Amino acid sequence: MTAPSGSDEPVSRDDGTDEPAATRATTREELAEEAAATASMPRPHADGTQAVARTELTVGPHWPARTEMTTRAETAGAGGEFAPTAATRRTELTPRAAGEQAEVPAPDVTEVAEQAGAQGVSRPGSSEADPRTPTRPSQRTARMTRTRPVVRRLGAGLVPIPAVEPVDPEAAVLEDPVVAEGRRFCWRCGKPVGRATPTQASTTAGSCQTCGAPYDFRPSLYPGDRVAGQYEIQGCIAHGGLGWIYLAIDRNVSDRWVVLKGLLHAGDAEAQAVAVAERQFLAEVVHPSIVKIHNFVEHPGPDGTPIGYIVMEYVGGHSLRDLLDHYAPERMPVAVAIAYLLEILPALDYLHSVGLAYNDLKPDNIMITTDRVELIDLGAVSQFEAYGNLYGTRGYQAPEIAHTGPTVASDIYTAGRTLAVLTLHLPMERGAYMDGIPDPKDEPILARHQFLYRLLLRATHPDPDRRFASARLLATQLTGVLREILAAETGNEHPQLSTLFSPPRTSFGTGELIAQTDGIIDGVARDTLLQPGDVVAALPVPIIDPGDPSAPLLAGAAHPEPRHALDELRHARQRAAAEPGGAPETFELEVTLAEARAHLDLAEPAAARLLLARLTDAPLPPAPDWRIDWYLGLTELLELEYERAFARFDAVLEALPGEIGPTLALAATAELILQHWDSPDPEEWRAYAESYYATVWRTDRGVVSAAFGLARQLAAAGNITAAVHALDQVPPASRHYAEARMTAILMLLTCAPAAELDESTLQVAAARVQDLPPGEGRAAQLRILTLGIALGWVQAGKRPKANGAKLFGSPFTERDLRRGIETGLRGLARSAPARTHRYALVDLANAVRAKSWF
Repeated sequence: MTAPSGSDEPVSRDDGTDEPAATRATTREELAEEAAATASMPRPHADGTQAVARTELTVGPHWPARTEMTTRAETAGAGGEFAPTAATRRTELTPRAAGEQAEVPAPDVTEVAEQAGAQGVSRPGSSEADPRTPTRPSQRTARMTRTRPVVRRLGAGLVPIPAVEPVDPEAAVLEDPVVAEGRRFCWRCGKPVGRATPTQASTTAGSCQTCGAPYDFRPSLYPGDRVAGQYEIQGCIAHGGLGWIYLAIDRNVSDRWVVLKGLLHAGDAEAQAVAVAERQFLAEVVHPSIVKIHNFVEHPGPDGTPIGYIVMEYVGGHSLRDLLDHYAPERMPVAVAIAYLLEILPALDYLHSVGLAYNDLKPDNIMITTDRVELIDLGAVSQFEAYGNLYGTRGYQAPEIAHTGPTVASDIYTAGRTLAVLTLHLPMERGAYMDGIPDPKDEPILARHQFLYRLLLRATHPDPDRRFASARLLATQLTGVLREILAAETGNEHPQLSTLFSPPRTSFGTGELIAQTDGIIDGVARDTLLQPGDVVAALPVPIIDPGDPSAPLLAGAAHPEPRHALDELRHARQRAAAEPGGAPETFELEVTLAEARAHLDLAEPAAARLLLARLTDAPLPPAPDWRIDWYLGLTELLELEYERAFARFDAVLEALPGEIGPTLALAATAELILQHWDSPDPEEWRAYAESYYATVWRTDRGVVSAAFGLARQLAAAGNITAAVHALDQVPPASRHYAEARMTAILMLLTCAPAAELDESTLQVAAARVQDLPPGEGRAAQLRILTLGIALGWVQAGKRPKANGAKLFGSPFTERDLRRGIETGLRGLARSAPARTHRYALVDLANAVRAKSWF
């Protein structure tokens, strides 16, 4: 038999087995189930939701009924038994028209909004209003229809998203609320109940033949009923594992729309009382992106037993599940999915700040409204490391939660899984998504966006300690990944000021190529290879968290001169030792990292390594910290241990996939390996260098080192056009603008032997030399170099295509080329710094001058 989509299923924490038991569904999830039941065919992504029983007691085979929890999804199949509910239909969404051009090409977001459905608090099937339903004031509907279409920008304002129009909540009320046979399960043991057999018709009420628990799939509230003398029921809008969910009007507060959802199954009166007491804290949860809890009430059931209900605000809109369904069989555009998740992560961070875990983040529980993206259904929220029954959804829920209880890490896992479900084709088993992230070889999206792949691996790492430490950190890295994706898809840069790294302290690799031409002036040969010391001096450095208790003690150590910084750090150690309560817990880590940085700035890698070894080899080493890997990577660069440095920087990028700093470090290290080592696979390292340089450059045009590095890799691969284009993208405001223009000229002239160049390349190079600013000191030597290569071209038997062709305004002939070179060399000789080189330039001018017969 198959389980309902999104059913909440408990699991024993102690024995790890999935015993049949009661379920509790969350509001959003139950409504999603109802929508699945109204579909014309089974939904292929039925999500089983399980509860986890956390208890210190040993679970035996005769666990008391109210704590005997199970996972229905253990028997879930492909959803074939999800028969449609009679007399229901889905409501179409009313979109808002897009009002501006999106930066990222995305598949018809407006069309998605039109077809995904703009509904109430969840995704119920809709129908015409029940004739028994009392009428509402006409002003309510009139107000909603006057809303103007707008386009919102989500995801740090980077992604345009069409907003949706609210609809009359009555459209969500089911005309004939019936639970399909395939969705009838015992609330206690999870076994199928009420099903038709060859000898017996189906029933909506009775007793479970397995455990004897009563069941009743009929609504316990009907239109016109008043709960707590205040909430007038309008009808059912969905059914889930805990029964029906109802739309109501709050007659005591401005006739506002509300939603009532049962706390626990009505058959367990004792659990009802406990649940009401335990859920009271949810009323204090206040955040603009979290559904509001209005009240907790009780109302007599059909047999007079009190049933507890949670009263929530009515949220008009549509869920991410609705939107995802529209894209089927494709997935949601990556930028759009990230933008939606970024709107929810602050709410998750807020819950964590007050000691609560959400536990059941998934597309069904994320509602898109007219003015915000909102978390709905707080039914699974619990305190950190809570004991008892914890609820979540198989395929989203962290694997360790049965042992650790709810933690920040377990919520981070659900966030990563939510993003994966929205963007990837995840395999399913027994109605739930299987754990793991697909290999990029099997998922084109991940092959195109390796930083998204890294982020998903980090967020869903099996080891909770290897996940992002907070929802805030996840949001920061996700924003960085979004900017990289947008830059790749649009061609426009999307820079971001890092909160973890300083900007690059200087540039590297910008002057090596063009500096070769300085040998014409002074006769001194230059090294064109990238130097590790230059890379270390230029790369960004980690920033200490201003909220860290050690930050005030280390404030004076932020000195540009490393010797002075070391002196200040010694004083900081003395001040910390004199503190009445002792140094902060983080002080030793922070001061040691600062000392290591100062020694690296002094090019003293041995001293830096000794300091870092104190941290890594300590009896009680600190928690995993990417900064240790970063400084060890810099140390190994100075020690010429390039492959080990590459592995260190790769570990940092694994921890921080949205940061530019480690990406730039990986690019430079791969280039150093190419230049200084005889690697058995140079093309692999060249591909690394090109890919990482390209990522940095297209994302942030302020990191000019990446433009030069990318140009070098492209030129080495023979793609001179792309190399020159990369250098041409250096902005005029950059202090390396002229160097970039001149380096492009040099690449054009040296991309092939002179005899293999074409005339157009020489003409382009000459035109670029003429475009250099009048005060550019290297313009003269570049002019001489261009004329010299053109002379070699002519001497190889090549001739301009057009008669009367000119170069630098003079005839493109051997005689005029020689005259131009001679004039240039004599001009350089007059300003040569050394007498011997001056004589050499004069001799060269005499040798190249055109022969005269008179």
